[in-house]
Amino acid sequence: MAVPQDARHIAAQDGDFTPQHQNQWAIEIAGLEGDDKDLIVLSVMSATLPVESNEEVMLAYGNEKRYVAGAVEYETIPLVVRDWVDRDTRRALIRWRREVYDPETGNVGLAKNYKKNAELILYSSEGSITRKVRLVGLWPQALNAGDLSMESSDPVQMEMTLRFDRAIWDL
Repeated sequence: MAVPQDARHIAAQDGDFTPQHQNQWAIEIAGLEGDDKDLIVLSVMSATLPVESNEEVMLAYGNEKRYVAGAVEYETIPLVVRDWVDRDTRRALIRWRREVYDPETGNVGLAKNYKKNAELILYSSEGSITRKVRLVGLWPQALNAGDLSMESSDPVQMEMTLRFDRAIWDL
């Protein structure tokens, strides 16, 4: 196959090479209390897709070194949502975070109670094509309640750092 010297293959009338837009996605977290899942979906601003890598294991022999893959590692995902005055999005995030750690009692919860399954879903611009990544063992590692400033009227944004055990793509 010859590599084209022009861009006629990109977003062509024939329907090939249509880009995935960054704003065509959703996150669905199963097992949250009440309508917390819907509040988060309707308040979401940004996140990142999973980043995976493997530890590097070095094997030395004689005057040389070779490398093989070790244990898999997943980076955390920052989930940024808007804080609405008339909706309980903040309460939804805090309620889930309290399953991990409760500052009133000092107790750390049980993984079986705070770990959830979720899907990050990518949509085509007209909704016909979806690709999903299932996040297994998802839990809120940290919650940044947001920044305040007397010099800004920007909406308050909250950031929840999500940790997960596995990411499984369904393409």
